[in-house]
Amino acid sequence: MNEFKSFVKSRKIELILSAIYVGIGTLAVCSIYPKDLFYGNWSLVVLLITFPVTIISFGYRYAEADSLLPVFVIQFVMFIITYLILISSLFKSVFKIKK
Repeated sequence: MNEFKSFVKSRKIELILSAIYVGIGTLAVCSIYPKDLFYGNWSLVVLLITFPVTIISFGYRYAEADSLLPVFVIQFVMFIITYLILISSLFKSVFKIKK
């Protein structure tokens, strides 16, 4: 468990970036329909910006408008995937610089 904590602490920037990116996308997906709390024109713009991480959740929400729990599960999986992609890409760029 200590290895996991040190792994996350050393990659705090990637964690924060992926949390913000996926979090904003999740908020936009949960604000698509007129009966939603934060409904507005901004959600379409944010969905276009966060398209890679919201496309599956948007498709599910388009098919099943009332259920939000699966959207949160899908977005959590997308958060993990985004975090891992950021770790691998930023790690490679930093490793090349240090050589």
